[in-house]
Amino acid sequence: MTDQSTPTRRTRAARLHPEERRAQILDAAVAVFGRQGYRQGSLKTVADEIGLTIQGLLHYFPTKEELLLAALERRNEADQEALDAAYASGGTLESCRHILRRNLERPGFMRLFVTLAAEATDPEHPAHDYFLRRYRTAVVQFRDYLRRDVRAGRLAPDLDAEDAASQVIALMDGLQLQYLLRPGFDLIAAFDAAVAPLARD
Repeated sequence: MTDQSTPTRRTRAARLHPEERRAQILDAAVAVFGRQGYRQGSLKTVADEIGLTIQGLLHYFPTKEELLLAALERRNEADQEALDAAYASGGTLESCRHILRRNLERPGFMRLFVTLAAEATDPEHPAHDYFLRRYRTAVVQFRDYLRRDVRAGRLAPDLDAEDAASQVIALMDGLQLQYLLRPGFDLIAAFDAAVAPLARD
């Protein structure tokens, strides 16, 4: 007969190469902070997600803030590589579609960004400066992409690339929020309908 008073033993994490362990922790942080936000998501929850002790996690990321920023950079690096490749093959709007499709396949990344972007409007939030830099960089990058597309004849010749860059970024962010609230929402179709006026007649 089983003694039900015996405490459950923690399942120990398999031994991994340090880089593999670091990547595993970041993936868990993306999932936890995406679900619970930065303030509610704890290091213990991140560690439990992959069977680590708090001490084991802190060996790789000494503070919660450092873990958060590393998780955001991991998301940013993945997006930038995909964005560059998609732009080269089809221009700005195709690169946006590619990012949206990738995020549909990785809802944890999408939820992480939407949740933390809202939290980080607070100047005291540890990711506040990260999001300020991200949006400034994104506006410049999309502005330059759009200008190149106008010169290449992909987009209307009278397009104001400066204004359109901010609008496209706001559109992508807003549509992803809508999708998280309404899982049946057709995000790609909504994007295509919204950007149709930008295309050259």
